[in-house]
Amino acid sequence: MAIGDEYESTLVTYPTHAELDFILRDYFEVIDERLVYGLPTFVVRWKTGGIPPAEEQDLVFEDINKKSETLRVWPVVRWKDQTIGEYIIRFVPREKTPKSDIRINYALFVATLGTIALAGLMQITSPVFINLFYPTTFTNFNLLWEVFIFIAALMGIIFAHEMGHYLTSKKLGIEATPPYFIPGIPPIGTFGAFIQQKSPPANRRDLFDMGVAGPLAGFAVTLVVLLLGFFMSVPLTAEQVAAIDATYPGMSGSIGVPILFQIIEILFADFIPAGGTLYMHPLAFASWIGMLVTALNLFPASQLDGGHALRAIVDSRTHRIIGWVAIAAMFLAGFYLMAILIIVITQGGEHPGPLNDTTEIPAWRKVLFIFVMIILIICIPPLWDMIGF
Repeated sequence: MAIGDEYESTLVTYPTHAELDFILRDYFEVIDERLVYGLPTFVVRWKTGGIPPAEEQDLVFEDINKKSETLRVWPVVRWKDQTIGEYIIRFVPREKTPKSDIRINYALFVATLGTIALAGLMQITSPVFINLFYPTTFTNFNLLWEVFIFIAALMGIIFAHEMGHYLTSKKLGIEATPPYFIPGIPPIGTFGAFIQQKSPPANRRDLFDMGVAGPLAGFAVTLVVLLLGFFMSVPLTAEQVAAIDATYPGMSGSIGVPILFQIIEILFADFIPAGGTLYMHPLAFASWIGMLVTALNLFPASQLDGGHALRAIVDSRTHRIIGWVAIAAMFLAGFYLMAILIIVITQGGEHPGPLNDTTEIPAWRKVLFIFVMIILIICIPPLWDMIGF
């Protein structure tokens, strides 16, 4: 989708070429100007003759963007010939969507609280859970407390993720809606949340920051919930596990866990009896859901969070190729269901990129991208193994 396609224009008049030319000539030599697809389009190069440092480029394009705001247009900047420093700058309508109805956000939030509570209730009322965690007595207060902390943990992960995006967008001047939470069916209880971005990021740096802010915030909370889940879990000997299986056949079992789960298990090895295991507290399952959400969002494809971060580093064509290669690698690694989920979510969509797609991001952000890809790898749960294939 091209920038601006999803907006309903409220423009009455359109700036003249002379007005746009005036903005550009402070910094550039205008080589050519014409209407392309009905949009004022300019070919320019720096007056200084060479390409200035990235910091100076950012300041110039920020100034052009600010001046364009008064004319109610966005300057879309692309390379025409990078080797000689020529740009194509096309001005598109700075359009605005109608104000969103916040009541929908509240209704979805309440509905998601309900479905997560139901998911937690299913785990907490299991006779195995009650006998292990409350062997002497189990009251309604205990029930409410366990459901409450499960809701707080899972909603905390998702809320942190979305607020990472939302607060970053506010900081960068990108218009965005509050989070829309998505109710889900038990035992997970939610399909996550999303915010609707109503204006494009100004440059690759902003696009990158928007992409990684949510997953990093959500991952930090997920890690805390995971550790708390392990601390609250019950160590069992092999004999106790056998007794539980005999007493409650089919009511206990295991799920495929990500690498991060296995790392934490090593840290807690001294608490696990020889030949035994840990019966995980529902908070640990909340962290498992958090890892699934993090992994899905960080996948470097289309307009997922990881796709935003990748697009800030590479061009559109390379971004698309890497996305499909990553999906193929996931199939080869045995994460079949996860790969299918990614294909369904992304639908092979293109990424339009930021307004200014020419200024490189700093090297430290590229290192951070490697770090978030490591987070993706250690958070992927082997979903295919869980359904018996």
